[in-house]
Amino acid sequence: MSKITIHPERLRQFGNGKGNVFYVVTNSRLLDKIKIEYENHYKDYKIISYDKGDNFSRILSELIPEPAHILVITPDCYFRSPEPEHLGQHRKLCIMACNSTPTSVESIEHFLECGEKTDPYEQEKISEQFFAKGEAASHLKFVDEKCKTVTIFRHLDDGIQWHEQIGELQWGEQQLFPSGEISVLPVDIFTLNLNVKLDINGKLALKGIPVLHSGTPSFLPDDQERIFQALYAMRNHAVIASVHEGVITNIEASDPSAQSAVDMLQAMFDVDSRYRIIIEIGFGVNRHLKLFPGNSAMNEVYANNINGTVHFGLGLIPHTQYHLDIICPSIKVLSDKDELVFGGMK
Repeated sequence: MSKITIHPERLRQFGNGKGNVFYVVTNSRLLDKIKIEYENHYKDYKIISYDKGDNFSRILSELIPEPAHILVITPDCYFRSPEPEHLGQHRKLCIMACNSTPTSVESIEHFLECGEKTDPYEQEKISEQFFAKGEAASHLKFVDEKCKTVTIFRHLDDGIQWHEQIGELQWGEQQLFPSGEISVLPVDIFTLNLNVKLDINGKLALKGIPVLHSGTPSFLPDDQERIFQALYAMRNHAVIASVHEGVITNIEASDPSAQSAVDMLQAMFDVDSRYRIIIEIGFGVNRHLKLFPGNSAMNEVYANNINGTVHFGLGLIPHTQYHLDIICPSIKVLSDKDELVFGGMK
């Protein structure tokens, strides 16, 4: 079996590696499957094991001295991001989101290649343009022209918080790999309050690629796959959601072939009504990422062109068992003056 080859110098979101040490932190079973391609910039290269029950803060303090660039690939166990004081002032950390969905060696290779092609500086420019246009608009409209749906989002509310997983890392920062997402969530979700909501109203066409993340397993992996396959029916035909004050009040299939997605979403709503809340709106800006077949967490930053691609998030781990992202390439984000702000097909 060929090894997973990592080219650290090609991973531009780390910035300049000269004089630093590059670390790969991975599960024990992958230690002999990973090869680091030694080039000229880094001072040294090391691979360190991390498995369920290991303490990453201890690993940082004992095995990864500053300065360091660190790439984490742990499909076999949940990886908890370290607190800033543990990461330190002269480490940069990139984390592959590869435990919440099934992650094969082939998918790791696929997303490493996407990460090599990722342009962090292009992402920063897209972000600047997005926020400049957004700040000039009183509200945003999510429009699917084919489905004739419009949803209004009051995005200037002080009670929401924007996050960026884009651009070149600075010392002391951490980021998902591959990078490429701007997201907005209600601030209070971080205080364990899922009753706060984004101000979204109207009809929303959920048509595209689902990503079904799972939390701490209290389920069978087969169940996750079964739910994903039912939701995948929205790949070609939309689920039309009626949204009132950030809550999905009704769903219907735009075509009979999308009915299995409607039925599964309704079952999720019935089991846990918090799945009705649109807890996140994501703006994917990585146009160099190619979608990997099936249920893959790293698909989330996908952008089908330079204008980016919108996705919507339901459920919030660890409060709910799953977090569902629905990538919607056909949705355009318009300003109150109908100027294109983000999204849409090529």
